Amino acid sequence: MKLLVDRKDKLPEEQLVNAVVRFLSNNGYRIRTEVPNMGQSADVVATRGRWITFIEVKRKDWRRALVQCRAHEQVADFVCVAIGTKSVSPLLQQEIKFAGYGLIHCVGQTECEWILTPTRNAGVWAPQRRKLSEILRTIDHVN
Repeated sequence: MKLLVDRKDKLPEEQLVNAVVRFLSNNGYRIRTEVPNMGQSADVVATRGRWITFIEVKRKDWRRALVQCRAHEQVADFVCVAIGTKSVSPLLQQEIKFAGYGLIHCVGQTECEWILTPTRNAGVWAPQRRKLSEILRTIDHVN
């Protein structure tokens, strides 16, 4: 099956989410998509053991992803951005590294890789995390 991409070599967002899901599933994560969190939703939530990782997936406008990621800091052990472009901007890498987030780069349906691994978030707010854990128990995982 041929992958459809636009003129800027970016994956359509739904295919990008699917690529990220496969990538993380193959690395031992349980996956849930479109998880509600404090009035918004996370594109992908990946759990492994007791650790929770939130991933915002973007084809473009990675600055918006950074804004969304800040809200996830209250509940996630790790926060990441996944981007589906031909190359990764040095400015994006700098911003991600400064924030302590992870960066996943996807260039095809199955070609995702870690560009930056996230650092553990020490600012998890326990009451909101408990609410998130209850929500996660009610959502079937994708993989």
